Amino acid sequence: MKAVVWTGHNNFEVQEVPVPKFGADQVLVEVHAASICTTDFHYPEFGCIPPIVPGHEVSGTLAEIGKNVHDLHIGQRVTLDPVQRCGRCACCAGGYGHLCLNARHLGDTDIPGGWGQWVAIDAKNVYPLPDSVGFTAAALTEPAAVCLESFLRADFQKGQTALILGDGTFGFIHAMIGRILGAGKILVAGHYPERLSRIEAKTGALTCNTHREELSDFLRKQNLPAGIDLAIECTGATAAPNLGLRSLRPRGTLIIFSLVWEPEILDLGLLSMKELNVLGSCRSLNCFGPCLDWMGQGLLNLSELVDIEMPLEQVNEAMDLLRTDKKNRFKAVLLPQA
Repeated sequence: MKAVVWTGHNNFEVQEVPVPKFGADQVLVEVHAASICTTDFHYPEFGCIPPIVPGHEVSGTLAEIGKNVHDLHIGQRVTLDPVQRCGRCACCAGGYGHLCLNARHLGDTDIPGGWGQWVAIDAKNVYPLPDSVGFTAAALTEPAAVCLESFLRADFQKGQTALILGDGTFGFIHAMIGRILGAGKILVAGHYPERLSRIEAKTGALTCNTHREELSDFLRKQNLPAGIDLAIECTGATAAPNLGLRSLRPRGTLIIFSLVWEPEILDLGLLSMKELNVLGSCRSLNCFGPCLDWMGQGLLNLSELVDIEMPLEQVNEAMDLLRTDKKNRFKAVLLPQA
């Protein structure tokens, strides 16, 4: 089959590779859409070993089904949770299998991902699509699910306020989900006016361009004297976690969603004196179902983020556009069957 292969450094090549084998408890999916995630740019930093077929944000149709799989059928339209669990480790036994100690993640070393014409995956990781949801939008179900996890980790309640640090894809989706969950106010901080305008128009969020205004000054204007209920860090920027902490009300919550590559020391005095909560959020637990329900109802329109659709052969062009035209591009989706 035809697939994109990461061969090391920043090199991605379209090659002919074997169709993935699948086991008795697995399925083979014909991939119709696979989106590019920011983590796909960082294989060297994660210490991954080439060659790898990337891609963990995937939708398609079921092409073949393992002999032990009885609740799915060939031709079914699906999206995929890329985190395959072992079912035996302490995390799986404890009810948080998304953090499985033996996880097999699509697009990781030895686990081919969805940037190819077919992908194999555990049947437990397959989610049927609502009829009204197209493949391109469905490929973004995984990003939506991990964003919902942020709110669930924080036990976010209707009417509470949320500050989202970051105007990228994850900032946009967090704002979308905050609106669905009934946030009293959604505040988004970033520095691309084009991105902030789109987020504001689609979610009703109040936005702060941090290249033009100090975040602290912006927050003072919002009539929130006690501070924000929830801050979500989704930039990976060094200063962002402390900016989030300083925005919070007493006993407010900071979610560390993105990997902060060069972190600074948290303001531990503030953390103690205001009894603040700092929580990590990684992957998703029981979030695909709600996101797909919202998508089917038209409440969560992830196609709003798709600015690039290209066949596999143009993967490098798509990645270059995401790198060089950030202000106008949120997501790129590869179309392996094109």
